Amino acid sequence: MTDANIPTDANVPTDANVPTDANVRTDGQPGGRPRLSVTIPVFNNGHLLAMALDALTRQSMPRDEFEVILVDDGSEPSLEPVVAPFTGTLPLTYLRHSPNRGRSVARNRAIAEARGDVVLLLDADHCAHPDLLRRHWEFHAARGLRPGVLLGRSIVVDWAAIDALKQGRNPEPPMLGDYREDVRDYLFASPHRRRDFARAPWVYAHTNNASVDRATLLAVGGFDENLVTWGGEDNELFYRLFHHHGRDPDLFAIGDDAITYDLPHFRSWRVLMAQLAENVKHIARKHPRYDIEFFGFPGLWSNAVRRIAWFEDALDASRAHGLGRVDQLPTAYQRELAGKNCLLIGHGASKLDLGPDSVTFDHDAPAGAGNLHLAGLLTPFEDARFSRVVSVDLWRFLTPEDLGGFLEEAMRLAGRVDFVCTDLGIPPTAMLPLPFVSDLAFLRTTVEPYLLVGQTSAGGCEILTIAGTR
Repeated sequence: MTDANIPTDANVPTDANVPTDANVRTDGQPGGRPRLSVTIPVFNNGHLLAMALDALTRQSMPRDEFEVILVDDGSEPSLEPVVAPFTGTLPLTYLRHSPNRGRSVARNRAIAEARGDVVLLLDADHCAHPDLLRRHWEFHAARGLRPGVLLGRSIVVDWAAIDALKQGRNPEPPMLGDYREDVRDYLFASPHRRRDFARAPWVYAHTNNASVDRATLLAVGGFDENLVTWGGEDNELFYRLFHHHGRDPDLFAIGDDAITYDLPHFRSWRVLMAQLAENVKHIARKHPRYDIEFFGFPGLWSNAVRRIAWFEDALDASRAHGLGRVDQLPTAYQRELAGKNCLLIGHGASKLDLGPDSVTFDHDAPAGAGNLHLAGLLTPFEDARFSRVVSVDLWRFLTPEDLGGFLEEAMRLAGRVDFVCTDLGIPPTAMLPLPFVSDLAFLRTTVEPYLLVGQTSAGGCEILTIAGTR
């Protein structure tokens, strides 16, 4: 998506009964430009929006230094009556879509309207701590406004905290307790998870409380407007942003003291989870790459980040130790693969003479339709797509649970799976902290109760062949 796909007022449907920008905007500093733009999409739930806007009137950041851009995405009735009391107390712009067009479109319209160098992405069901805007601005100012993302904390609250917030007070510690926390807090409690956050920060990136330099948002084209329903549109945006800046480990930061309060309201989780599942499928088709593959694989966010980090390190380790090289396959085995419809995984796999319908996962060659940069746990292929799946050494770097997932996926794709070992002389301890298989006898013992397993030796390689259930 390019900048041209970010809607402007000119190409967004308007409602004749909706106020124009001219009579709903107050800039706070006439003729000036705000430092920070707060963007909020909203759909119904006006009682929550009123609390969110009220919280923004109590910010420690001077009002002439920020603006609030609210996009009413087809609420019925219009939320103009909810917004109107705040136009005199906030530097506020109110825009409206009719009918509902989805949060991605709404956020993009707000971004197009924003004038600040920094854009703060908020949800309409979140109340801001009085220091929220200042914390986000200070983060970006300290970086000299160079590209950066601050992920604030969204504290889940309930009834006692609601009373305090409605009265204009911050929730006190007893109202929050130990379990009223950001859903990501447990991920950041361990030093190793904090450390690995920089490897795939987009996994944890939510737009209920996050700020980005506006130039980067425009450069990556904003949100994907094909993601209309709930879930994943924020991760997909921040994924593109992360890769746009070359996976810079300094790009993202966690704002422990940049706090919002997530207000309770009815959610149909059954519906939302179904929407998220469909959105993840769209994201996987759009980005056929191992990090998105791991993001969509079942498990906790922390597991996704660990899988991404270890897979990247495994690729480096395999190269350093001369593993995973398809040119090390025995000549007779290479002839056996010639002309076959295979999925071949390994360094240099794309150079082998395979059948015309074959696909490779060769991370040393450019990605394309016939060479995907996937790991193999969650692939886009139909059942029985291949006659054989072959992995050269790279399967050895999978954890026990992930190896099981890989094997299950490979069996879905083909009637035969070959696990090739080109060097059994490397002990697992040499690869730590990465997992690494060297004891094939133990592996066979774990698999043979369920699947038919054979083992052959050829040209210095050991090949475990798995072909069907018992």
